[in-house]
Amino acid sequence: MRFLLLIVVLAAAAGAQHPPIKKVQRLPFQKKQIALKAPTNYAKRFVRVDPKTGQEIYYDPKPRVELLDAKSGKYALKWIGYDGKEKMVTYQRPDAIDAVVMASVSKMATGQYMYIYNIQNLESSGQNLASFSVQNYASDVKSVKIPHISVGKMSKSINEFKSGNWVDFGIFPNFRPAVLPGRSVKLKLESSAPPGLVECRITGGKQGIEVVGEEPPEDLLDILPGYEAWPSGYTIGPIDSLKALSPSERAKYILKLLPQFHRLGWITADALRWYEQNLTGNNWENIYKRADQDLKAGDVTTEVFSIIQGMRH
Repeated sequence: MRFLLLIVVLAAAAGAQHPPIKKVQRLPFQKKQIALKAPTNYAKRFVRVDPKTGQEIYYDPKPRVELLDAKSGKYALKWIGYDGKEKMVTYQRPDAIDAVVMASVSKMATGQYMYIYNIQNLESSGQNLASFSVQNYASDVKSVKIPHISVGKMSKSINEFKSGNWVDFGIFPNFRPAVLPGRSVKLKLESSAPPGLVECRITGGKQGIEVVGEEPPEDLLDILPGYEAWPSGYTIGPIDSLKALSPSERAKYILKLLPQFHRLGWITADALRWYEQNLTGNNWENIYKRADQDLKAGDVTTEVFSIIQGMRH
């Protein structure tokens, strides 16, 4: 008994002397808590004009929302139709997905930067990955074509995409292997602009509703969320303005972002302190060397490493 107690004490002492090393862990895409509820105030539906009285006749459509499956984000939208019978369509919300994006950048022989986005659909997801949109502030961004993945631009008229330029990768249903929970996909962009911090968004599953026959009441459609429901996050992307930065301006740019890098899980607290102390000295060769060491040690992610190395110009 004493021997077992001694082992326990020694193990506890060893744990106290060597606490677990905290390494980087990227923050997954963030979601807004948007609840779908039936409208409490809604208009009655016009049916016809009474030929005898000339009065307009309306009826109560009684719009309702029922949760079918919380994990997959599926809801039933129900109402009473013009024929007096109950109608229903299925709605798939876009945020029933848990995912993490990992980005890295390499400089090619042509002088262009190759951006690789590895989107991991986590096991906890309720849907397959349907789209990935990434922001940039560059004039010459090109996508690397992949069969059964469409590439387009998000309109600046949409509030969530009004800043910068947004490239949207839409994954068709016939893309194989489908990006189901537990799987990942790599998407690529090319640009002459070095990497900086940008935003990104994703969606999961088949979006929207399929209407067969009668349209749902407008008040029922109005409760459905828009682009604000797309899970959002941060990654790295091409930024033209970084090309012209002086060494001191490069340091200021990174210093300003360091606290956010830490919140995103891209840099450890110890590494954060080192860069805060050493970036002011503008000893870039030392900084580049340290970034390489930190990446290998797991103290910074590929995103932080790429931004630092992208200042070599």
